[in-house]
Amino acid sequence: MCSNYPVDGVANHLTFSRLVTIMRSLGAALVLLLAGCSTAAPAPPTIVPSGGATVMRLARAAHTATPLPDGRVLLVGGCATDGCGGTTAESEIFAGGRFGAGPPLAEPRFNHTATALADGRVLVAGGFPSETAGPSGTAEIFAGGRFGPAVPLTAPRANHTATRLRDGRVLLAGGVSGRSALASAEVFDGTGFRAVAAMPDARSRHGAALLADGRVLVVGGQGGTAHGDRLLDTALLYDPARDVWQEVPGRMPAPAYKLAVAALPDGRALVVGGQTADDPAARLSTTLLFDPRTGGFTAGARMAEPRYKISDAVVALPGGRVAVAGGFGVEVYAEGRFRPAAQDTVERQYPAVAVLPGGALLVTGGYDDRTRVTATALVVDVA
Repeated sequence: MCSNYPVDGVANHLTFSRLVTIMRSLGAALVLLLAGCSTAAPAPPTIVPSGGATVMRLARAAHTATPLPDGRVLLVGGCATDGCGGTTAESEIFAGGRFGAGPPLAEPRFNHTATALADGRVLVAGGFPSETAGPSGTAEIFAGGRFGPAVPLTAPRANHTATRLRDGRVLLAGGVSGRSALASAEVFDGTGFRAVAAMPDARSRHGAALLADGRVLVVGGQGGTAHGDRLLDTALLYDPARDVWQEVPGRMPAPAYKLAVAALPDGRALVVGGQTADDPAARLSTTLLFDPRTGGFTAGARMAEPRYKISDAVVALPGGRVAVAGGFGVEVYAEGRFRPAAQDTVERQYPAVAVLPGGALLVTGGYDDRTRVTATALVVDVA
């Protein structure tokens, strides 16, 4: 059985969890029907089959997928064996509908972050070298078809967030170092890392997004030893111009972690899914809308199924839409509600998604409730 640290693998819950998912999906479908929403079946996704020529070269979960300026997608790291006991330093590149070998990382890592920089490079930071090792304090930069070393982080961290700011810098916030959550934050300025103001409280497995006003919203997460490892129902705003964190007055309806946040063009943010306890029955199909003008949360649209472990599975689309992958399908949020975009053939926890040049969504990897890692991928038309 995979331990709950650090990959949060959940084993031996397949039957119960799948039953909960089915029941919640049926309930969500009934809600949509009663609300008068369209029940038309979504167009089938393009499934990249296991064993086919275009399948990923390696099964992986808790990895990253980053679009490159030339239209390719760079996949980095991840756990690569069932149970998530093995970590990979391999990368691969998706181009022309196929996966090919990419350059190796200097070290294996998963639950790291990968951020596209304004100059076309990709910053890969932190993460776990293995399930039993502490977080890494190293970073690497993909440029010119290879990875090169970067200046070390100011603190080792994994399960953190990385947010590119308006000025091109990248904010790394929170995460874990050892078994304790971090309150520290740092920015990468293109050449190195510099510590910035610490958050008011330590947190990991939270969500973060750059708002339209240039501030960074951090939501939920899991507290450190000072909180007795409790889950958080608070949110923070970081102002990079003043290097100041502020706790927002509003609270989430319940503490949650392993969620995701996406900024909306109107200035608000969509808080997606998560989990309120380490229990399959505590996974959320609900969403929240955060309004920075009021500092409060209101209920958002409900998804068709619960989704968690989606830190790299929620992306913004043109027109103010948001695509949400993970679980057993893909949904798109637009005009205040979700519509189905694809039904998946496998369950995906900790998958990674990227938007392709034509607007389609590439969904890669992940593992199921028995931490069985998949090499399959989806190409989903979300137009």
